[in-house]
Amino acid sequence: MSQEDLGRRYAGDVDETRRVWSPSGAPVLPPPPGGWPVPPPRAAATTIRPTTPPPRDAPPAAPGPVSGPLPVPGPPARRGAGRGVLVTALVAALAVGGGVATWYALGDGSGGTAEAGRTTAAAATDAGKDLGDAGSPAPAAPTAPTVPPEEQALADLQALRDESLARVVLDGRWVAQVASKDVGITDPLQTAANGTNQFFAVDILAESRAALSTVDDPSDLYVLWSTDFGRASTAPDGDPYWVTLVDGGFPSEGAVDAWCAGAYPQLSPEQLANTCVGRTLTPPHD
Repeated sequence: MSQEDLGRRYAGDVDETRRVWSPSGAPVLPPPPGGWPVPPPRAAATTIRPTTPPPRDAPPAAPGPVSGPLPVPGPPARRGAGRGVLVTALVAALAVGGGVATWYALGDGSGGTAEAGRTTAAAATDAGKDLGDAGSPAPAAPTAPTVPPEEQALADLQALRDESLARVVLDGRWVAQVASKDVGITDPLQTAANGTNQFFAVDILAESRAALSTVDDPSDLYVLWSTDFGRASTAPDGDPYWVTLVDGGFPSEGAVDAWCAGAYPQLSPEQLANTCVGRTLTPPHD
């Protein structure tokens, strides 16, 4: 369609003096009287530079105008990046410290390196000891071995004999013999601590200890073998008797008999004669 055809087509409602057509066929309004208004000049583009954050101790700066292009946000920081920076800084600090220590150790040649080595070895030893103590149970306290009663009684009797031999004086004085037994002997007139008439080491020891109740001073009591004083005598098996003696400062045999009667009033004359008799402390002889 030509320009003239279009003009004729729209002649009925288009004022040809005010409407123009563009080459593409779209109507274009004519400029107003005086021409189209000129738009104001556009402001020149400015560059926005990132600002340096203020120090932590400094007060926050007052907000001001920002110029320049807006910064483009970068990719988000990966988790753990700050931790990696901190670890790197610590490793660097340790490396610097180790270098300084090595400098001082080697600089004067006074054996600082050997001393440092000994300190490190001692620390490692202590650490190992602590780890060993923490990982292992505490050792159990050793228990004393159990000694059979008969064996213990014989040991106690021997200790009493050794103590008595160290202080007895064989000067012929009168003493009261209140016990005379061999291990395994049987005495029908006396009852052992075991409830029978047969005496073992435990019963002989108990008989000697019971004699302590008859004296005021324990040093007046002696425990000896029958071969340690006076006329030596032995049991049928050849063993000496364990003899318990009381030294009461008796002047005679009669004084011993009187003391025996007072010390054992519950015994019959036969039992008393079998339990308590007078002896003299003289050197051993046949």
